[in-house]
Amino acid sequence: MQIDNLFRASYGELLRADYSAATLAKVLPSLLVTSPRLLNSGTFFVAETGGGDVIAAGGWTQASPFGGVGPREIGHMRRVAVHPDYVRRGVGSVILDHVLANAQRTGVTRMCCLSTLTAQPFYEAHGFAMSGDVDLMLRPGVALPAVQMARDLNA
Repeated sequence: MQIDNLFRASYGELLRADYSAATLAKVLPSLLVTSPRLLNSGTFFVAETGGGDVIAAGGWTQASPFGGVGPREIGHMRRVAVHPDYVRRGVGSVILDHVLANAQRTGVTRMCCLSTLTAQPFYEAHGFAMSGDVDLMLRPGVALPAVQMARDLNA
């Protein structure tokens, strides 16, 4: 599947800057499979080349990555990634802007994000503020050090 190939390329290469090889060996298998529920949510988007290759993706949900759904006005960023060949070309910003606009149209006023250490500067450049460090439990005994971030969406 093209989406999983995107995450394999993106996470496999880009996360190496901030995570050890041992950590990546443990966490990557859990990060490389995208939930069909998310893909079919209507709030997950992709960017493609003119030839149809998926070069970026991302979305949002009402449900938190930790499970459960909070207040309707709170959204959660989900699975944002850019293929390494397209990093720093604005594709990630286009995806993020589209995700935020889509969420805002549904009444979301605050977007939360569990960011990798690698993506933290990207989110900060787009107005997200860090609220703390977290360990994202991917499966029992396997955690990814991450950063909790949030941004208010202006009406």
